[in-house]
Amino acid sequence: MATTARLFLPCWMPTRRVHIRPLGEDFDAVRVPTFQGLYVLPRLALTGLSGPVVEDPVHRVLHWLVPAGAAGARWWPVGAVPLGRGYSLAIPPADRVAGPWDGDADGEVRWLVIPPYACAPP
Repeated sequence: MATTARLFLPCWMPTRRVHIRPLGEDFDAVRVPTFQGLYVLPRLALTGLSGPVVEDPVHRVLHWLVPAGAAGARWWPVGAVPLGRGYSLAIPPADRVAGPWDGDADGEVRWLVIPPYACAPP
């Protein structure tokens, strides 16, 4: 009998509305101005080096999620701000996926690159 893997969201992913998550536990973030991030995003995607990315259109920034403790552990280019323990980040639910903000009225945070799904243990 064939079995199908069940897919689940990461445990920290909200399911219905935006949640504020503390950084430094499940992940850190690196904040980049939108204009700079949109320049870099396709290049990172082509190389497979981009992690999940949250866009905040109100503040005109992108947040790359990186492993907990990694934001302060390396040098980042000019304009990038590492955020770890002591900071928080608005995390959108999985269905808030879209391209860069087009000026729509809601202006809520959204995923530009959603975290990978994980398979449930057997």
